Amino acid sequence: MRRIPHLKKVLVGSAFAGAFFLGNPSAGAEELPTLPELDSAGIVDQVRSDLATVGIQTKPVDMQLTGALDTAVNDAADAFHATAAQVSEQAQLNTQVPAQQNVQYAENAGVALDAKSGDPLTNPTPIGLLEDATQPTFEPKGTDPNYVWKNDQFSKIAAMKPQADYVLHRVPGSFYDAPSIPEESNAAMTEGKSLYGPGTPLYIREDTMCTLTAAGTDSQGRKVGITAGHCGDVGDPVSSADSWQVGPTGTVAARNTQLDYSVIEFGSKAEISRSYNGVTANGVGGTTNPGDVTCKQGVATGRTCGVTFQHDEKITVNQVCAMVGDSGAPVFRNGRIVGTVSRGLVPGLPSCRTPWQGALHNPTVVTNTDAILADLNRREGVGSGFTLPEN
Repeated sequence: MRRIPHLKKVLVGSAFAGAFFLGNPSAGAEELPTLPELDSAGIVDQVRSDLATVGIQTKPVDMQLTGALDTAVNDAADAFHATAAQVSEQAQLNTQVPAQQNVQYAENAGVALDAKSGDPLTNPTPIGLLEDATQPTFEPKGTDPNYVWKNDQFSKIAAMKPQADYVLHRVPGSFYDAPSIPEESNAAMTEGKSLYGPGTPLYIREDTMCTLTAAGTDSQGRKVGITAGHCGDVGDPVSSADSWQVGPTGTVAARNTQLDYSVIEFGSKAEISRSYNGVTANGVGGTTNPGDVTCKQGVATGRTCGVTFQHDEKITVNQVCAMVGDSGAPVFRNGRIVGTVSRGLVPGLPSCRTPWQGALHNPTVVTNTDAILADLNRREGVGSGFTLPEN
């Protein structure tokens, strides 16, 4: 995880995120959103209030510290807006304004289409404008629409990797540099198989992307996997998003909506492992206590870590960064998978979309692995007696 050691950097990041990810979606290049005056004390107080509603008590705000930081951050925000405006103005000078076209909108997609060709038109958002303005001529393209390499300056800065050659986007709305396809997955695919392990990205049906918690075997020797329960229904086909060309290699076999977990039964074209893309599970189950730091590996935001706020028998609440697509991601403590990402804690709080946010995002609710395994064993069906593979 890329750590942000000072609160000032976190607050600068929140100003960046607030302006461009929560700004006016209809603003044009000549109307870049004005960055709001930052009130860090208000932000922290709001988070403290939200946490207090679920029984989590935190220390009061240091007004002297937040006041000094607000002054520094707001000055930096003014300078950032001036720079963005210059970029947009230069982009307009270098772009011929197209003639007005007849526009229709794809149903439920929010994408403007040319009525004659059906091609998408320019997205009139500040994000799209800045991205287009800084996009170099060459951009590598793949065949999977959810596997897109970006080399424009905006995408690299939003991922906090301004010096990188490229960053990878795998889930719409996430500006993290996502995990790329590992070599071990490619090797399995050349043999007509899909490899599954902790953190493998999943396609459930063809319209839902989630993350695998773990793969292993049950007491009957079946190859099985665990992910979030809200990702699909019993009977839905499952494919690896890293080797989707192989096709479906598993099926959702069981689901518990209360604990929010699903069991996947894999077929003959699936291989399982306790290691995947640099992440290895040394065990499953275990307890985390308030103050412990845990880490997760998800397809949308990669590997992120955060402090634990609260732990009970079924769920844990922590500040691990997670968003749509990270559902089902394994949560690690000392090399053991102690939970699976379920959802955000407080409806309406911003999700984690860019590393510039630091810890300023919705806390994450994690379903405890011990609770999942106990429920599987009680049901005595597919997944009962789950154990990790030897390798």
